[in-house]
Amino acid sequence: MRPGADPQVLKGERPGESDARSPKTAQPVEGIRPGSLCCTRCGRSITDEAARIEVGGSHTHTRMNPGGFVYRFGCFSCAPGCRAIGEPSGEYPWFSGHTWQLAVCSGCAAHLGWLFSGEASFFGLVLERLSAAQ
Repeated sequence: MRPGADPQVLKGERPGESDARSPKTAQPVEGIRPGSLCCTRCGRSITDEAARIEVGGSHTHTRMNPGGFVYRFGCFSCAPGCRAIGEPSGEYPWFSGHTWQLAVCSGCAAHLGWLFSGEASFFGLVLERLSAAQ
């Protein structure tokens, strides 16, 4: 897979299409601290505001994958609510010197972004797929 290769896209769906057919409203989850950023699909805590970092001079980046899909994502030093899947890839790198893997919600497996690994590793998480804890 390539950066931005959303499992939905690989099945022939555009990002967000399956969400529109079966909407799920994130519900507050007990034990989530203020400042937590949660998966919009299942409400699981993914990361928090304190983990926001700048990479290449900015927290927020917009990139297009080879399939033509555009993603706006923020960079985070850690995302304990994510798990990386697949082998690290150096194809179509968005950040020089980094490989990438898909990052999915460890609760519902929704594609949330990517783990970029290099001298300094970080998560690039699609901002519209995260919401502030209620």
